[in-house]
Amino acid sequence: MNGHNGTEQAILEAAESLFFEKGYKLATTTAIAAEAGVTHAMLHYYFRTKEQIFLKILDKNMNELFDMMHTVMSPELSFREILIEVISLTCTFLEGHRQLPGLLYEIAGTCPEMLTRYKERFRTLLEMEVRRHRDRFEREVNSGKIRPIDPFQLVFMILSMSLSTYLALPVMRNVFGMDEDRIGAFIEGRREEIMRTLSARLFGEEE
Repeated sequence: MNGHNGTEQAILEAAESLFFEKGYKLATTTAIAAEAGVTHAMLHYYFRTKEQIFLKILDKNMNELFDMMHTVMSPELSFREILIEVISLTCTFLEGHRQLPGLLYEIAGTCPEMLTRYKERFRTLLEMEVRRHRDRFEREVNSGKIRPIDPFQLVFMILSMSLSTYLALPVMRNVFGMDEDRIGAFIEGRREEIMRTLSARLFGEEE
């Protein structure tokens, strides 16, 4: 790409890389400009503030997350198949966005107002999906196929267990000295453990 769009895209790509590598606070506009190969003045010609750059990148990543959420929980599947699909898609999304959980964790603690723009959309989407499957879920609970659980608690369990895996990666890498092969094995093991934990909770299945 060349010209205006190419320069803007170069800045955004450089910023995304640095935000993920260093976090929001430590990724300066000076470093972003250098990484993008533009002057500091040129960067500010396209983006007035670091926050403006960050929100554009965050929008892109959050839109990808919402698109993923729209694909899960197909009505034709059994509840067990839905559970497998949700866990698989959640883990696949996070595998492609390994550093996003850590960045969101930082922002939630230091600049929570940046996440306000997504709160209503997330809540609406979650409520829509839970409502779409509530009748079948309640039928399976009443028939004894699934142990009773609040649907929102179930969603929180899936998200919290999945997100914590990727939040732990810096510890696995820097404290325990894991290389990429061992980290890959760790992630796969966590995916299997999440499925076993939820199967035990919902279906009473234990090894």
